[in-house]
Amino acid sequence: MKLKKILSAAVTSALVLSIAGCGNAAQTTTAAKTEAPNAETTTAAAAETEKTEAATQEATPSADSGEKLTLTVLTCRTDRVQDGHLAEITKAFEDANNCTVKYQGYTDYVSDVSTMMNTTDYGDVLFIPDTVKLSDLASFFEPLGSYDDYKDKYNWADAKMYDGTVYGIAHRGNVSGGICYNKKVWADAGVTTLPTTPEEFIEDLKLIRDNTDAIPYYTNFAAADWTLVQWAALVLSASGSPSYENDLLVNKEDIFAPGGAYYNVYKLMYDVFSDPTLIEEDPATTDWEGCKGAINAGKIGTMVMGSWAVSQFAEAGPNPDDIGYMPAPFSINGKQYAQSAPDYCFGINKNSSDAVKELGKKYITWYIEESGDAEAEGSIGTLKGSKMPDYLEAFQNCELFVADPAPEGLVGVFDAINSDSQVGTWAGDAANFKIQIAEAAISGKDFSAVEAIYADNNKRWAETRDANADLAAYLAG
Repeated sequence: MKLKKILSAAVTSALVLSIAGCGNAAQTTTAAKTEAPNAETTTAAAAETEKTEAATQEATPSADSGEKLTLTVLTCRTDRVQDGHLAEITKAFEDANNCTVKYQGYTDYVSDVSTMMNTTDYGDVLFIPDTVKLSDLASFFEPLGSYDDYKDKYNWADAKMYDGTVYGIAHRGNVSGGICYNKKVWADAGVTTLPTTPEEFIEDLKLIRDNTDAIPYYTNFAAADWTLVQWAALVLSASGSPSYENDLLVNKEDIFAPGGAYYNVYKLMYDVFSDPTLIEEDPATTDWEGCKGAINAGKIGTMVMGSWAVSQFAEAGPNPDDIGYMPAPFSINGKQYAQSAPDYCFGINKNSSDAVKELGKKYITWYIEESGDAEAEGSIGTLKGSKMPDYLEAFQNCELFVADPAPEGLVGVFDAINSDSQVGTWAGDAANFKIQIAEAAISGKDFSAVEAIYADNNKRWAETRDANADLAAYLAG
């Protein structure tokens, strides 16, 4: 069961992206690397395009002219564009700033927007695709300020930062390392205590199989280019360490070392997917939109998804109170951990006019501090001190942490090794280890096939890591 090769993210040489990681709601990446076009070579058509774009920018009204500006905002929330929610909450901002905000929604957000970034026309305010390397942020996005400007005010201020400059700010945050589930289904199955180990999790899925009519676990395999990427969000929580990825580099550990978080998380995925009695009958025909109503109706028991999905599942049917969110079933010395992490980060197209850039900054501030959308969506607010959503009650005994930023000298190094090795911890292309493991499991191969996948990725990771000059310099210093 081989998925068609997914050409997500950057696929042409014009996009200066070394694609290395994405997550959040549907953040996906590939492990391809592209080169920048020759800056000195410009065709006549391109030159004419530049003239047209320059003329357009000159014609753009200034912020002080009294003319109404239009701000184009790109989003992955096609549902909120279609139901009018975004337009409705933005009316106050439009009135206060004498402007029009135009939303453009994309279902395959990362792929579509990454392709648009071959040009200068990729909206004014947009969610920064995680395909963009931190070192390439300045090539596409307007600097918003320094880390010191935001660190005391906003959570995750370093998420889209390079060399001390912030290029993107999270529009809201989530708890990573959690699992969406139907509380009624789990209760009807006889589960009284949520699992804290992979073994308990599998046993609970078997109880759902034996005692209810629900599908214990829904793989969403037909959309594997992003749905399987959700498993990557479990890794840091499973490690119990905010410095886990930095330590992998400094200690020169195999990324899939036995007993390590990457090994354990994808071993659990294999164990679930390899038991046909625990998953849907035909994973190749899964339906993302349809599964929302199905889990709300109690036809599905469980899905690995970020906490962003809770509100979507709750709104998809008449049983919103049945939707819950549990910690990842991993423990360190008897204690569970969970990482809080940013969702997509707002950035501003560096090619927009100065007036529109200033309007874009106002929009980002308004959205984060005044729109109330994070709380309405059941997410963690970017503004420090924001109210935590009620559905996180299952995490009350977990230790929440924020991932440690890379120390000076290691900024962007994990990202570069991840990309150059083509391991792609957040990638979702058909050659990625996640897809390979899922295919091996669903097709009935034993775990030795997964161990071979681990070994291949360990080899490529180690070779790329050991050849990385920045890491060598950091370790030598």
